[in-house]
Amino acid sequence: MQGTHIFGFRSVLLATLSVGAFLGGCNSAQKDELAMLKEANAQLTMERDDARNALEQSEQERRRLDQEVATLQTKASEVPPAATAQAAPTTPKLDLPEGVTAEMQNGVLTLTIEGDVLFDSGKASLKSDAKKTLDKVTSEIKKKYPEKRLRLAGFTDTDPIKKSGFKTNYHLGFERAFSVGEYMSGKGIANSKIEYSSFGPDMPKSSKKESRRVEIAIVNE
Repeated sequence: MQGTHIFGFRSVLLATLSVGAFLGGCNSAQKDELAMLKEANAQLTMERDDARNALEQSEQERRRLDQEVATLQTKASEVPPAATAQAAPTTPKLDLPEGVTAEMQNGVLTLTIEGDVLFDSGKASLKSDAKKTLDKVTSEIKKKYPEKRLRLAGFTDTDPIKKSGFKTNYHLGFERAFSVGEYMSGKGIANSKIEYSSFGPDMPKSSKKESRRVEIAIVNE
């Protein structure tokens, strides 16, 4: 009987120890989980604070920019319109013959020679009187713009080509520009400084006479 009591006591003791160990293990796991939750919470709190600080900085920057815009708008309203407008480039004074005009086009000095001064209708060969005109134009360019490049463009009216030997007005416009450039080259302007193009009937003016023209744009090297 005594052995039975001892055995029973040992069984109870072992069971108690097992329950204690189990409970102890549960408590340890709970403590680890609690520690992890606290760490995650601390991380989230830190991230929330960082986000809040970034938002506050962004809001401060927005207010600063709004203030700058308001200040600039106030200053702009105080400046007279005449002071803000850029002065248009003035056309230089040139000694040009009759039938030739000069104007600034998009900041580029451009000489316009009337087509009827240079050519007969539908032709690309220079009139004899046209050579006198081109002599004066060439002399003025060489004197005042010796280092500049020349962009020659031919323009025609909108009438379609009929009896002329050219297929289209674009061909006629180019050949007219080329005739002017060839003559100017013979008078001392290097071929390497001359470029050619044709707009044909694409840029007509208020009349057919004005539309027929050769333009010389004087550009930088």
